[in-house]
Amino acid sequence: MNIKKIVLISIIAVAVIASVTVVSAGLFDGLLGGEQKDNVIEIDNITFNTTNVTKFKLFNTSEDEYGCINWYVDENDTGYNIHIFNYTNLDKSDFISFVTPTVIEQFDNKPSQTVDGIVVYTTSANSGDHAGEPRYATYIEHRDLKTIVDIWSPDPNETAKMASTLKFK
Repeated sequence: MNIKKIVLISIIAVAVIASVTVVSAGLFDGLLGGEQKDNVIEIDNITFNTTNVTKFKLFNTSEDEYGCINWYVDENDTGYNIHIFNYTNLDKSDFISFVTPTVIEQFDNKPSQTVDGIVVYTTSANSGDHAGEPRYATYIEHRDLKTIVDIWSPDPNETAKMASTLKFK
């Protein structure tokens, strides 16, 4: 064997080893239509996954004798909103008969679709710089914790992902 063949085989072997190392390290994840990694968001008493948002900030909070409502927006103001209605000072029957219908009536008569088993409503942003832009929303209710979380985003698939991964602590 001559020296050129040995050098060529060595270069090919190094290239193959480097390629395997780069792929197994995940350096190309998300490229060329590959699957994107989820961001795990933790706010108040919930966690959920998103693809497009890395951080939410508290935008507004209100309290009354029944509990509180915290409104979170994504840090880059791209149209993602999380509203957490936490009525710990109500008894469970008042929560079910009063709060639940009041919160979910915003979705009455809105078109909806089912995305990955989650009912997602088509609506629009109703305030701020994004007023009038399309939004896709859904809600999750936890009656034992007397909490409702509604999720709004500019993408129905992202709304469904956030809802399907939502967990109460």
